[in-house]
Amino acid sequence: MKPSFEKLAPDQGQSFRCLDRSTLETPVKWHRHPEIELTYVEHGSGARLVGDHIGAYTNHDLVLLGSNLPHTWNSDEYRGQKYDLHAATVIQFHPDFLGARFFETAELNRIRELLTLADRGLWYPPDSAAEIGRQMTRLLTRKGASRLILLLQILEQLTLCQPAPLASAGYTGPVSKTAETRIQLVCDHIQQHFTEPELSVADLADLLYMNPSAFSRFFKLSTSRTPTRYINELRIGYACRQLIETDRAILDICHRCGFESPSFFNRTFRRLRNCTPREFRSQHGDAATEAANAG
Repeated sequence: MKPSFEKLAPDQGQSFRCLDRSTLETPVKWHRHPEIELTYVEHGSGARLVGDHIGAYTNHDLVLLGSNLPHTWNSDEYRGQKYDLHAATVIQFHPDFLGARFFETAELNRIRELLTLADRGLWYPPDSAAEIGRQMTRLLTRKGASRLILLLQILEQLTLCQPAPLASAGYTGPVSKTAETRIQLVCDHIQQHFTEPELSVADLADLLYMNPSAFSRFFKLSTSRTPTRYINELRIGYACRQLIETDRAILDICHRCGFESPSFFNRTFRRLRNCTPREFRSQHGDAATEAANAG
């Protein structure tokens, strides 16, 4: 999908950005920017897309993104709305904001290695995320030199954690600007309509005036997934959040996520999560309570 390019500029008197995402009235979109980004979601749930990674996020979600790595967060609360005003603390800084060779100094070796690994996106476990998130929140009100010092302390703290990479090692993104533009149109449409059972590959192909076969090849080249798998990953991710956070019947969740056939829902869920929806709920039923207690 095409990541739209964002031009980010710090406020006057600042060398990097730190903000609460809920204050930005901008449309939700798949995007990229040269700035490295650290995003922390204290409370909430939704779908997180980073490079060729599609995953669900819940409370205490902390991700470090490298320069120009496409990404977006789509919260369940604001799904289908023009603006996603879900609260998240976001830090953004250009790799050279302190000078082209600043991170090459010997004292910053570990941070430099961390920023290199972030080219694939790095996800941090909730216990580490909660503590670093508190530091990020304090950064929102810092000024002057103490603001910069706290940022470096946060980066140093990140080097002491054990993150998991998100995008695959071979991820390269779309091959041309034209392809990026076309695939963005499709993926934006999927994000808005993936819970609708009638969403079909043929309808998506029509958006680009292509036949379904050619469209499927084009989509897989751009996203490393077939259109059907892409849609089902979003649906199953949404189902997982419903299973954890609500007491709705599994059949009800099946239909809410866009599946018309319970048997197909169960087969797809098992293929993507290696367990049934009922087993998943049993294994993760206390996750929401534990996450709330961690805050």
